[in-house]
Amino acid sequence: MNQTMANNLIHISFAKIDFNCPYCNKQYSDNNDIYVNRCNKNIDGCTRIKCSCKKQFYMTYDYMGKAVSFKQFDEIN
Repeated sequence: MNQTMANNLIHISFAKIDFNCPYCNKQYSDNNDIYVNRCNKNIDGCTRIKCSCKKQFYMTYDYMGKAVSFKQFDEIN
């Protein structure tokens, strides 16, 4: 290894994988990459989740790798 490589620092960051149901605030965690894999299978990069509160919501990951949950657009207004 050359000398310049030995002096460089390596920065490792981890994505925030916790998110909440926007209706009841139940916490979810994507420790096993279940939700990120579901997002990756969809063209729009989102997945729908059915919460125990009987409501459906969506989640995706933003450009920084943070899990983001949201209501369907029609329900926001």
